[in-house]
Amino acid sequence: MLNYFKDVMAPTTRSSKAEADNKDGGICTKVALSENCSENSLPPPQMKGYKITDNERTKKYGIGANSLQMLKEKAILKFPIKDLKLYLSTDGFEISDDDYFQTLAAQTLFIVAGPDEIITTDADFEFEKLRKNSPLLRVADIIYEFIEHNPEQFRKMITDYENRKICHKQALDRNQQPYDNKTQFSLRTEHSEWFEGQEERCHSKEEAMARRAQDRMRSYYYKTKEELTRNKLYRQNLKARHIIDAVLEQFRYLLIGCDYFSTLFNRKCPKKHSIVQQHHDDETDASAMLPNKRLRQVIKEYTARHQILDEWSVSLCTELGDFYCQGSYSDNGNCCALKHTINPYASRENLILFQVWNLDHQIELSRSILPALIDNVRMLVEQPQKKCTLHNKRVIDISVLEYFLEIFSLKNLKLVHIVCHEKTQRANKSNGRLVCAQCHEYKIVQELMGVRENEEDVDVAS
Repeated sequence: MLNYFKDVMAPTTRSSKAEADNKDGGICTKVALSENCSENSLPPPQMKGYKITDNERTKKYGIGANSLQMLKEKAILKFPIKDLKLYLSTDGFEISDDDYFQTLAAQTLFIVAGPDEIITTDADFEFEKLRKNSPLLRVADIIYEFIEHNPEQFRKMITDYENRKICHKQALDRNQQPYDNKTQFSLRTEHSEWFEGQEERCHSKEEAMARRAQDRMRSYYYKTKEELTRNKLYRQNLKARHIIDAVLEQFRYLLIGCDYFSTLFNRKCPKKHSIVQQHHDDETDASAMLPNKRLRQVIKEYTARHQILDEWSVSLCTELGDFYCQGSYSDNGNCCALKHTINPYASRENLILFQVWNLDHQIELSRSILPALIDNVRMLVEQPQKKCTLHNKRVIDISVLEYFLEIFSLKNLKLVHIVCHEKTQRANKSNGRLVCAQCHEYKIVQELMGVRENEEDVDVAS
């Protein structure tokens, strides 16, 4: 498994104090004197300032402490929680060892919570806050609530809209006019009403649509994380917990490597999905996405160099921004019998309607993929001598890359109009399995995770 959780050696026991009386007139032997002097000269741990908060971030306190026990004793006065535990806010890791605690920097933020509480990390908290404060995401919540309570009325509204759009397009075609005089505009200054309610940092439609694709991938990640960490196996088995935590970290790095599949909704991505090629064969070149921070860029360069996710890092729309429904789960191939299309680049109305176009998991996430992943983790914990089906070697991990592709990539996702999103239970099963050290996908993921360690070594050296 990944070397995320480094074992901290217990402090060595020192020899007892040497006898004062010896043949040298009461002077300690050289070894005993050295140890006693070292022991007496050790200063007490330095007091440092730390921050603590609860899982809901309702209050935050600054606390000075020189040991883990002192910090816990002061924390429980602020948050009277039974069997209080301290977790790092960055990744939810529990701090239970004082030697490790001493390595943490001052002003580190800890979350105080009970032993069975699901920790909301900083990233989780910020995403949830963004979801609540985003006008478009709030609109999406309203739309989904309306759909849930008025399914037939919503279907009729969508059908009427599609019919009006078809008639409008036919009229434009007859007059030989462009699809929409603002569809091809990209910048905020060119089509300001399209950006109403958008984040200020999005200066182009392509940036905004790329972020929407990333947000959908993040929602799958948080859903996956929530279901895995709430599972009984995760709560009760420490080894299983470490395996699942490592899997989630590997998922996160793979998502960074492909920029959270930001290309899916970006019309300027030159690589197009096959469904787009079926409709248009004259796609042109386009600019690439800007890089993020240094480590993210290193990971992206690695995944690009080894072509790990190239097959699935494509765009689902034409150069103009037209998306085509791939049809319901029961349809053969990628054909939609109702010929649903939409161009969210054309207008704000279309952009909002695009929120209810779904990326449909053909192998279902909650019913098939995640239960299979948990079963394989359980098998890895309970049957460590089990053999890999391909190489007949002892298994050491689960097939992280296969599960990743099933959860996040177009290998298992189809873009469908909401009318074509079938909710019926499906018979297909996850292809995830247990892997050994000789399995190709195990080597790929381990090499990818080694990128962070190499980068950290470079930072330390510099």
